[in-house]
Amino acid sequence: MSAALDVVLEAGDITATRADVVLLKHAQSFYGADQAVANRLEGVGVSMARLSVPVGSHAFVDTNGAIAAPLALFLGTVRLGHFGYHEIRQFADRALKALESRPGIRHIACTIHGPNYGLDEDEAALALVGGLVESFMRGAGPEGLERITVVELHQRRAERLRRALERGLGKSPGVEPLPSGWGFRVKRMSQVVQAPPLATAGAQSLAKPHAFVAMPFAPEMEDVYHYGILSPVKGAGLLCERVDQVVFEGAIIQRIKERIDTAKVVIADLSMANPNVYLEVGYAWGKGRPTILLVRDLKELKFDVAAYRCLVYRNIRDLETQLSRELQHFG
Repeated sequence: MSAALDVVLEAGDITATRADVVLLKHAQSFYGADQAVANRLEGVGVSMARLSVPVGSHAFVDTNGAIAAPLALFLGTVRLGHFGYHEIRQFADRALKALESRPGIRHIACTIHGPNYGLDEDEAALALVGGLVESFMRGAGPEGLERITVVELHQRRAERLRRALERGLGKSPGVEPLPSGWGFRVKRMSQVVQAPPLATAGAQSLAKPHAFVAMPFAPEMEDVYHYGILSPVKGAGLLCERVDQVVFEGAIIQRIKERIDTAKVVIADLSMANPNVYLEVGYAWGKGRPTILLVRDLKELKFDVAAYRCLVYRNIRDLETQLSRELQHFG
């Protein structure tokens, strides 16, 4: 049995990643990378019915050249709206245990779940990688497993997630930086020694206070979020959650409601007058949640919110300063 495992995070396309197997989920529908791989498999004759795995089950699928990896493992999970940090950590453990039937597997590839449908991206990454690492330490996984590559499509997010993993896992017992390149080398623990709890992500995430962010999903707003909003929220000791409005439907609306219901504070950027943002603000007000309103220009405000206090920011640095000051009451 392999005594050590290399875990790396790379920017790239999971469909082009060379590995022995790719880990995917079926959240009773297909989304993101799971959808992309399923579409390619359908193109080489694999029926969607075969990939539509029930909750708690899994299926190995030969990819027949549809993607770079020769094998895909689909795990059936709860619906996306309920696939939270704890479920991500369970997914990681389930995947390694399912792969024990394939002792020849040496290299696994997977993607991060959660950032686009309402989860804090750092916490989601730690839930997945922490789950994979801890499960390996406890002896799970194929005998020949040597490497896990976590693939993130967007370069800038990959860089952010690397920093999060360094903070969350870098000082854990049994985890060492790789001698070359970015990543960690993980050692299996003795069967009689309990593996260290690496990171609390997935195990205690729901007990951590969070801010819910309502804002337009537009390219010009990405730096506003990551540098003007995310940094102050993290500085206040809160998880930072938002939902991509591309998937603003069905169970996702329920997730939005649930996360607003339990948010310590709701932060809403009303720039661009996005109707979904106004909807989320109205729901937050109806539930009596503390709310901080932001806008680039007062002229962009619509409806009656013009009568409410709003932080007007000139640039990202100004936003970071104002919001950090405002969040001192919520940390």
